[in-house]
Amino acid sequence: MRRTCAFVAGPRRAVRCRRPPRSSRAPPTSTEAVVTGALHVDPRPAAPGAPAPAVLAAVAPQGPDVAGHRPVAPDARPGVVADPLPLPRAGWGAADALAALEEARLVLPVAPDEPEVVSVLTTVVLRLGDDAVKVYPPGTDAAHLGAVATALDGSRRGLLPRQAPVVTSSGVVVVSPWLADARPARWPRIGRALRRFHDDHTDADVPAWVPLRRLDGLLDALPDDAAAVLLDARAALLDAVASAGTELGTGAVHGDVSPGNVLRSRGRTWLVDLDFVARGPLEYDLTSAARRFDAGELDDVTYLRFCRAYGHDVRGWAGRPVLDAVAELGGVLFRLWDDRQRGVGSPWLGAAVGRWRTPL
Repeated sequence: MRRTCAFVAGPRRAVRCRRPPRSSRAPPTSTEAVVTGALHVDPRPAAPGAPAPAVLAAVAPQGPDVAGHRPVAPDARPGVVADPLPLPRAGWGAADALAALEEARLVLPVAPDEPEVVSVLTTVVLRLGDDAVKVYPPGTDAAHLGAVATALDGSRRGLLPRQAPVVTSSGVVVVSPWLADARPARWPRIGRALRRFHDDHTDADVPAWVPLRRLDGLLDALPDDAAAVLLDARAALLDAVASAGTELGTGAVHGDVSPGNVLRSRGRTWLVDLDFVARGPLEYDLTSAARRFDAGELDDVTYLRFCRAYGHDVRGWAGRPVLDAVAELGGVLFRLWDDRQRGVGSPWLGAAVGRWRTPL
């Protein structure tokens, strides 16, 4: 199969690569992608050490689906804000990620090795030589990913991508260094890494924290009553978050702290999976450890070492129950999505809806 590429000169130079029309070639395999548009690459150099600021985008033609990929359009429902990190549609997974990587190889300086599938969830992680390739589902806002990486440029603890994201017809591809001999960090090290991350990025120009945004993408799968209850619960929680204030101040929060997202590699501790980094109350990153302590996952000694390493114990803060409720409702939304992905029902939903009629 041949790809045709052309360099287009002008104020917005671009490399446009297309495959032949579908009718002129064999159906795609699991590692092939049908290009529904053109890759536009702005080759202007980035600042030293920063990912290229270019916006790489696939311009999808209008018309019927091509290989199951419908052009992504903004959500037109009243009051619904487009999620820059949407959950994948049912069926999207490793085969799509491999197809996205094959398409992105046109512009990515990656090894020609065979990729290894490392994990499949809301994104797919592949290992390719010394690179970690993370593929996001179609509809992901590449500009959002690029803006976060640019805002965190020079981070001593955040693992950043090597260059700007690449948008393909099967997903958005981001390449980062593969951490050799990586293992989950212990909680005291997580506390120290969070302290440094928060200190380094107090004034980072990252997007504002908008929790529970993913509910909008699940509304169509919910009964009307359940949807109304969860929407009301989210509204109540967002109002409570705004009223709770903060003791530690606002800054760049990681947004998804867990031992799986803080890794130890060759003597250094790294925060990975920076997808949800946003400007919000710093306490939010500390509540994960507090909830695990309450659940018995962390013993007294481990939790107190975490608090000493960071320099704060969030348990005495009056706003903590609000952030715990935000995290709890977020878990409900993820469970709904997971049931939908696996094609199973959600018999637990009725009880959950009852709980969220009084969110606080």
